[in-house]
Amino acid sequence: MEKKPTLEERVDYLEKRVRYLEEKLYVTKSSTPIKQAPPSLSVTSTEDAPKIEWDVLIFQKILPRLFIFVLIIGILWGFKAASDYGFLTNAVKIIIGFLTASALIIFGLLQLKKSRTILGQVLLGGAIPVLMLTTFAMHQLYGMTGPTISFLLNIIWIGLGVYFTYQYRSQSIGIVSAIGGVFVPFLIASTTPNIPVFVMYETLLYLVFIWIALTYRYTALYFFSGIFLHLSLLIFFNFASVANEYKWIAVSPILFQQFALLIGFVRTDFHLKRQAYTLFASVLFTSLWISIILTTSESSIIFILLALLYGISYYLYRSDSMRAPIFIANTFISLLLLTLIHSSHFAYEVLVGSSLIYLYLAKKYKSKFHYFLAGFQYLIAFIIIISLPIHSWISWRMLHWIVFLAATGFSLYYLSTLKKGNKRILHIGFPYFALLLLTFTSNLSALITGVEGIGRTEPIVLSVLWIVIAIGFMLVGKSRSIIQGKYVGVGVLFITLGKIILIDIHFVSIAVRAALFILLGLVGLIVSRAYYK
Repeated sequence: MEKKPTLEERVDYLEKRVRYLEEKLYVTKSSTPIKQAPPSLSVTSTEDAPKIEWDVLIFQKILPRLFIFVLIIGILWGFKAASDYGFLTNAVKIIIGFLTASALIIFGLLQLKKSRTILGQVLLGGAIPVLMLTTFAMHQLYGMTGPTISFLLNIIWIGLGVYFTYQYRSQSIGIVSAIGGVFVPFLIASTTPNIPVFVMYETLLYLVFIWIALTYRYTALYFFSGIFLHLSLLIFFNFASVANEYKWIAVSPILFQQFALLIGFVRTDFHLKRQAYTLFASVLFTSLWISIILTTSESSIIFILLALLYGISYYLYRSDSMRAPIFIANTFISLLLLTLIHSSHFAYEVLVGSSLIYLYLAKKYKSKFHYFLAGFQYLIAFIIIISLPIHSWISWRMLHWIVFLAATGFSLYYLSTLKKGNKRILHIGFPYFALLLLTFTSNLSALITGVEGIGRTEPIVLSVLWIVIAIGFMLVGKSRSIIQGKYVGVGVLFITLGKIILIDIHFVSIAVRAALFILLGLVGLIVSRAYYK
């Protein structure tokens, strides 16, 4: 039978019921309804903000990682002191080194079993450099082992580090193992470096650690493995000359890295922005390596393949707003580099054209990175064009100037329509474009008058051209309702007047002075009348 509630339980229930009805009655009779705050606002910011657990940060994270290095340095100095005083023989020092590494591994495993994860991982990670340093001393300092045995031992230690990284999900062990593994070949004494073995070893090592980094989302390991791959190649090829038959083998690690980064970028969603920037930087480093090691024709093959690879990737992922922009950026970088090694003149047009494409992609994909690329390439084009005087009408330099001016004008128009409410673009863009035109016409005036006209008719022609530019800006400003146009035009007129008074007046005849002042005065009065209200 069901148990009936006791008298006390019934009284308690009735009291709660009465309180509920009283509160409801109070709300109903209230002239102003009680507004309850949304539940999301009732939680204070202090509850949402993560609290820093200082004990955990200091004693569990900082101290183990810091003092494992202190311990290793102390062990090295201890060996040095014992050796100086003659307390230890070489064999005993090597045995103590291996015993120390074994002790670190044993204690690390014990700490992991007791759920002291960080301390255990640090001890395991510290064992790897101790093993490698002991092997180095055994081989290089004391001559106890040959290069083959020492290399195999170091491979075992790196494999142990990879196992610990995989088994215990420790990025710190992976970083220590990756850095140590990269420099293993440099710890082996060899009079004739074996390039194929070195390249194969470094490539496999990188592929292993990049796979671990992408699988377990280890950001630091992802970057460290790539950086130290390039560093190891730089050190190796700085001391070892590459024979012609080994050139393709020498650049193969960089090409494998390119494919590994690309596969990781399309197959994973791990920090896609960082992967995109890394993939772009990798193309630049790849181009640098192949340009140094390979010939022009061989480099061309690589650049064509890279352009095709990223062009196809863009087509396959054209609807992906994260991956498509970087694919097309890499495509145009490859084409630019291909053009540069074959035709340095036409490369300027590719440089300017690709900056316009990046500008379009930046707007299409809302990518700040492509705005940066467009601006950076435009800056390079600006620096180049300013340093190129024009010496003939039909020349590459004339083409460069025309392309640069057209690209600048189009960019200003595109940006002004893109951000109609932003007047700063026109405030800066119109005066800047006017200065470019003044510089360009300074070259044209010398071409028009020739060498014999310099100092005589050239200043007159230049002043006339500048007056035409001023009128052009005012006409464009008036027809397009761009207020900056008239101010820039008037500014150019004042610059022209200043040039005539300060420079030209000392080198031309009084008749020419009269003509210039009459022309400039008439233009000024006509402009004043045109804008007179």
